[in-house]
Order: sequence, then C-alpha cells, then structure tokens
Amino acid sequence: MTLDPSPSNPSSLGSRKRWGLVAAGAALMTITSGVWYSASVFYVALIQEFGWDYASTAGIYSLFIILYGVGGLPAGYLVDRFGARRVVLAGGLLVPIALIGNASATALWHLYVTHGILSALGLSFTGYVPVSVLLTRTFRERRGLAIGIASAGVGLGILVLVPLTQLVIEHAGWRTAYVTLAGIAAAVVFPVGLLALREGTRPPDEPPSHAPSGPSIRTPSTPRGRVLTAVLCSREFWLVSAIISLLNGPIQLVLTHHVARLVEVGQPKLLVAGIAGLVGLVSIPGKIGWGFLSDRWWLEQIYLGGISCVIAGIIVLLLIGPASPLWSLYAYAVLMGVGYAVSPAMTPVIGERFFGGRHFGLIFGALNLLYHATGAAAVWLAGYAHDLTGSYRLPLLVSIVSAVAAAVCVWVAAPRRLQPQKSQNP
Repeated sequence: MTLDPSPSNPSSLGSRKRWGLVAAGAALMTITSGVWYSASVFYVALIQEFGWDYASTAGIYSLFIILYGVGGLPAGYLVDRFGARRVVLAGGLLVPIALIGNASATALWHLYVTHGILSALGLSFTGYVPVSVLLTRTFRERRGLAIGIASAGVGLGILVLVPLTQLVIEHAGWRTAYVTLAGIAAAVVFPVGLLALREGTRPPDEPPSHAPSGPSIRTPSTPRGRVLTAVLCSREFWLVSAIISLLNGPIQLVLTHHVARLVEVGQPKLLVAGIAGLVGLVSIPGKIGWGFLSDRWWLEQIYLGGISCVIAGIIVLLLIGPASPLWSLYAYAVLMGVGYAVSPAMTPVIGERFFGGRHFGLIFGALNLLYHATGAAAVWLAGYAHDLTGSYRLPLLVSIVSAVAAAVCVWVAAPRRLQPQKSQNP
C-alpha cells in the first residue's frame, strides 16, 4: 500500500522529524512520571502533616491511577480523531491547575478531587496513551527502540523530579513543592505541544501491518464501536490485559510505597528520595535496552528478563532494615529500575503486536484502563494491609506471586506467533 506523503500521515515523515517526535514523547513522559511518582514523597509528607491513616492517604493515589486509566479511553479516541497535538495541549492546561489545587488542600477530600481526579485526567492527555499511539503509528521498524527511548522519559522524571520534590518539601514545604511541579509542567508541555507536535500527529488511514491469528478485527472501514466489541470478546485481549495488569500491579505498589517502606525501617528521607531517583536513572537505559532488544528477540524473553529483575528487587526491598549496608539500597534500585522498565516500554509493543491498526488508539486506551485499574487496586490494598498488619511484608510477597503469574501469561499468549512485516520506513 502506498501511503499518503502528507504531514498528516506520520508514516511519511522524514527520519529527523520522526526522532524529533520521539524526543517530544520523552519530554512528555518525563513530566507525567515526575508528577506521578513524586506521590511517593508527598505520601510521607501528607501523613506526617495531617496524621491520616495509610489506606485513606493511599486512596488518593489509587483514585488517581484508576482515573488515569479511564482517561486513556477518551485520550486514545481523541488521538484517533484529531491527532496528538490537541489532546496534549488540553492536558497541559489542566495539569498545572490541578497541581496548584493540590497546594491549596486543607482536607483529605480536597486532594481526592484535585489530585485523584483533575491531575489524573490531565496527565492521561499528556502522557502514555498519546505518546504510545503516536510513536506506534510513526515507526514501522525500530518501533521498540523508539518507544523505549520515549518511555525512558519516565526514568528521567523519577530521577530528577522525585529528589527535587523531596528537596523542596524539606526546605519550603509540600505546598511549595506542588506549585513548583505546576510551573515545571507548564514550562515543558506547552512548548512541546505547540512546537514539536506540529506535524505527524494525525492518524493514517491504513490497515494493520500484521494480523493476529483468527478473523481480522482491525480493517480500516470497521466502526470503532464494533472493533472494540470484537477485541473485548477475544482471547488475546484478556491474555494481554492479564500480562500487563499482573505486572503493573506490583510495580505501582512498589514505586508508590517504597519510600514509606524504607523510611519506616529507619533509612534517612533524603537518602531514600535519592534511591527512588536512582530507580529512575537505571530505568532509562533499561527502557532503551528492552526496546532495542524487542526489535530482535521474542517478547516472551524480554518479559521474562524484566520480571526476574522485578522479583529480585522486591526480595531485596523486603530484606532491607535499619542496619542494612548502603549497597543493598543500591542493589534494590538497580534491580527495580531495570525490571520495571520492561512494563512501560513493552506494553505498547505487545498491544500493537496483537491489535495494531487504525483503531489502535481506542484499543490501547481500553488496555490502559485495565492496566492502571490493577495498579490502583494494588496501591490501595498495600496501604490497607499496612494499616492492618503494621508492615509491607504481605503486599510485597503477594507482588512476587503476581509477577510470576504475568510471566506465565506472556508465554501462554505467545506474541512470537505474530511477526511484524518489515518496511522501508525507519
């Protein structure tokens, strides 16, 4: 099929513009992850400020994750209809407003509204779904590498913004830290949306590059509602959902609660914030590496490697105590950084492998909803389990079981059956 060489067709863009979109995606993911994972230091600050219980406070971030996932559906649909630029700019307007609202909170329910609802919806329009759909359509070959580089922005956000947030909290308070994040978000999202996303953001009218076994459900003329219904009834959709959900639950649990866990056992707060930042630093080459390898290896092998690192990282986190040597904290950061990187880097890749095509934005939005619903449940349940037992031991042990189940599901799904067709496009 000859593709329309117009600016509205991502596949027609030159190599420089393609990789420029990757850089834009990385910048957006940096802001999204910085706001998201700074929750781990705000979580401790809010409990100490207001004396709220762990479950109620964790509920803010559980609601955030749920609605971030729900927001992926309209985000994917709107990217299918209008392209990524308008969607990103709409989210860029809402995120700073929500963060400033967080800074004004005086009661628990205030943060449920401003962070749990408004921040979640704003970030769903600036982050994972628009970036993933845009790059999936822009690249035929080296798709895994492109998505891996963009998702490395998640690690950069954790590396820079989580320790920065802790530093601002210690010197100026958590309210000032929220205002600082709002300013950073506005300073990045609007220039990226206005300048970097000017071209290549409209969806192409094209068939999928490769089809799954069984009847095709992804022809360009099929209505969106019928496509989504057919996908939801497919075995592949629920296997892919199980893979990404069973892995994302443990990851979100750990990345939200690891600061509280380490502070609770007596580690210094600033050191712990630095360890959280190191997780982000290590995840940068992790995401790029997994993306590079996914263009060459079976996805089953990629997931097995990442999941093994996640399990090892959780075990180390369980063993850290007040007298643990510094190297054990670094070991945790390296294992978790490399391991968790497989989830954001590979979710768009495995989703496209089964469900790529003109309606991928909507389908990926549905996958994103289940992906984050599981993460939200894990975050809240960990807080609730801590209130009941006074420890994170039980939820961390359950996380290991969940990660093992994800590894089993990826081999059952067998994405190696679907080999993408090669293309002349870089």
